[in-house]
Amino acid sequence: MVQSSNLERTSQFRSGAAGELGRSPLFSVVVPAYNRERVVTRCLASVLGQDFGDFEIIAVDDGSSDGTLACLRAQGDSRLRVIAHGENRGVGPARNSAIAVARGDWVIPLDSDDELVPGALARIRDCALGAPATVHALWFPCRMDDGSLSPEPLPRKPQWDYEGYLGFLEETRGRWRDMLRCVRRPCFAEVGYPANRMLEDKFHLDFARRFRSRVHPEVLRLYHQDAGNQLVDHLRSLDPGRDRAFLRDRASGFAALLAEHGQALARTAPGVHGDYLQLAATSALLAGRRVAALGYAARLAVRYPRRLRGWLLLAAGLAGPRPSLWLQRLARRRRASR
Repeated sequence: MVQSSNLERTSQFRSGAAGELGRSPLFSVVVPAYNRERVVTRCLASVLGQDFGDFEIIAVDDGSSDGTLACLRAQGDSRLRVIAHGENRGVGPARNSAIAVARGDWVIPLDSDDELVPGALARIRDCALGAPATVHALWFPCRMDDGSLSPEPLPRKPQWDYEGYLGFLEETRGRWRDMLRCVRRPCFAEVGYPANRMLEDKFHLDFARRFRSRVHPEVLRLYHQDAGNQLVDHLRSLDPGRDRAFLRDRASGFAALLAEHGQALARTAPGVHGDYLQLAATSALLAGRRVAALGYAARLAVRYPRRLRGWLLLAAGLAGPRPSLWLQRLARRRRASR
């Protein structure tokens, strides 16, 4: 297990600004940004305005085509460092670039369209300094734009191992489960975010298999949906021609996830396991991997025969070499019905 990094320092000592006497800060706040010119300043202001100053921000412009990079460079605050990707590589690679140069004892990933609430870092500091060496991540719920909480209700177990995290996934299936995380930086030497455009599902499972997490009840993050280029909207309108690289990465990512965590998910979180089989089959079909898609669809139909989508995906895979066209039409009908 990764041990605590210099957490013997007292909270009184940890009240100053980052960089004092050349020492590392307590927190590295990691902010990836892609075409977020309109909202990234709001995110940064929520961090820079905290009443606890022992932090650094590492913002990564992930190949934006708007003025995001100029907004980042115009901040003029020594606590902010900016990294620029020459091309858009995805949120996982952007976070990895920031973490590679982070100096903080703990890493706090924060989306560029979200905010920290006032006093958030002071509260995380108290939790971090009070965490035993066996706890490697702290989780906090967030408040959505409509005032609801994510997750709601809070997890029943305040501390997770691997089985506990799988139980959390099953408990929150079909609901928002976005939370603010604070992770001991040495953990990333063993577990990293995806190196491609795959989302962070497998990262969290890999992390939970190696490290323990603790959930705190305080709401410390405001989750916004006003950025205009939300990933959830992109996922609803995937196009096999335009999004070929993204679909290949998703197909490979879900294949690896099921290969490494499928048995544990089927045993402890069967509903989530079925969801991942469905995602793997759909991604493989859209990526042109028909044989793999048929395998996932068959497993979904046999293990969860009441799921209509499994049978539909199986039929789509058997229908011919271009099942992605059928999936596109189905997605368009779903969007039109909302």
